[in-house]
Amino acid sequence: MRGSHTRDGCVVVRLPNWVGDIALALPAVEAIRAARPAARIVGLARDAHCGLARRIGALDEVLPAPAGRGPARAASVWRLAMRLRRMQAGAAVVMAPSFEAALTVWLAGIPRRIGHRTDGRAALLTDAVAPDPTGHRADGLLALAARVPNAGGAEADDGRAPVDTPGLSLALTAGDRRFAQSAFAAAGWPDDARPVFVNPAAAKAPRAWSPARFRALVETLARREPGRRFLVHDRSPFEAPSGWFAAHGAARAGGATLPQLCALLERCAVYVGNDSGPAHLAAALGLPTVTIFGPSAPRVTGPRPRGGATAVEVSAVFACSPCRERFFEECPSPPTRDGRPPCLDAIPVERVAAAVERAVSSPESAP
Repeated sequence: MRGSHTRDGCVVVRLPNWVGDIALALPAVEAIRAARPAARIVGLARDAHCGLARRIGALDEVLPAPAGRGPARAASVWRLAMRLRRMQAGAAVVMAPSFEAALTVWLAGIPRRIGHRTDGRAALLTDAVAPDPTGHRADGLLALAARVPNAGGAEADDGRAPVDTPGLSLALTAGDRRFAQSAFAAAGWPDDARPVFVNPAAAKAPRAWSPARFRALVETLARREPGRRFLVHDRSPFEAPSGWFAAHGAARAGGATLPQLCALLERCAVYVGNDSGPAHLAAALGLPTVTIFGPSAPRVTGPRPRGGATAVEVSAVFACSPCRERFFEECPSPPTRDGRPPCLDAIPVERVAAAVERAVSSPESAP
């Protein structure tokens, strides 16, 4: 039975600060649950991500991480630390790399504090793990999870865990799925439609392929297969002329919460888009993914699809990639006229279209 408040019965997990990293952290969270099946596992997440975190089946409770600025933030850290202290957790896994995340669990008096040795915080951790800058981020998070003692008191042998743990991943609600059903109905699509999810959005503009190329991608795919449907994540900087959506079998996906976005994704055949949070959510839901990479490194942050789904990473592979993304202080070539790095601009529409067609034909994309 879960819910013990003894030190051995509660584990705190400070989730990463970005949506994509939360998705990559799912196997690590599930590994903690596998090691401590009867423990109460409390997740901490940014307020904007709490809704998504509450869909993680391996977590029993989710609390917002500290927010605000200056003195208000310091007070928020203290309040959360005192709340955690009352929970008497025996261990904390700090997946967010910030000093503040480690300080919070240190102030809470949690005896076992596990995290990466980053941001000058090693003294606040009992288990300060050296990060592997060339390894995949998901594996680095699994290495932290492996430090959590299991129910018998021993640690796992290594940082690996099964990628698929039944029943623990993202548990969407009936309300989430009603939103997706309504969106499909508004588009005039049947309930069993399986569109291509197109994501032109990205948190960092220099990671975003141009809106014009995304429009050209949809037009190319629609021309090759009339009747194909597209669900476009209609967020800045994407824009389309009047009538463009209807003319190409596309519908807008806008105004969704993160759980609602997941409900839309799980009804799609394949994801194609930028290296951003939705790519990792799609992979976590078992969708085939086609992800466009510019200055970042697929081997470090590429999607990890579940259920054996296909993952295609499209990149121009410049000699200077991956870079530190100091745009454009270090880039050997000037940016494009719309402010994108040349490694991203060098990826042609035809190459991405071919990757999407391969992914759509994969067994995982079938209804």
